[in-house]
Amino acid sequence: MQFGSEMLGRSDNAFTSLHDECTVLEAPTLVKAQDLMAFWKAHEKDGIVIGRDIPSRAIAGLLSSLMIYEPMSGDGDFRVRHAGTSFQQRFGMEITGKRMSELFPPEDFRDHAEGLRGVLKSGRPLVLGSRVSAGVVEKMHLEIVVLPVFAPNRVDKWALVGIFYFR
Repeated sequence: MQFGSEMLGRSDNAFTSLHDECTVLEAPTLVKAQDLMAFWKAHEKDGIVIGRDIPSRAIAGLLSSLMIYEPMSGDGDFRVRHAGTSFQQRFGMEITGKRMSELFPPEDFRDHAEGLRGVLKSGRPLVLGSRVSAGVVEKMHLEIVVLPVFAPNRVDKWALVGIFYFR
């Protein structure tokens, strides 16, 4: 399966010419991605709650690779509530507080938002392998884990996204 750039996005910066090709994976292969999935599975019964379970010492080593998306009511957009420093490497800027629609071209935004809504609706994680290229040169190879979590009110569902780079 191929996605445009919906899982990583583009912005009006040096990364605009990047192309992202994603494939759906059965399970994470990178150790840190596996650690995030294990953390989510350990909390699967009651769910992960932002502010209660994250941040947490149990996943302190992963926090720089995590982003939290909050769905915005009415327009189908999402706001980045938190973005670790790994996202600066991908986007070339701090993205905390930005709307997803500001980070992605319209067609990619629609696909990405649909993927997040699917995770939130199903309550099931999504794992992707991603290769980011500029022309024929691969710039980044990463694994993306998208997880449903609860907002601090323990009612609303948000999305937790982890990105982990192959080195």
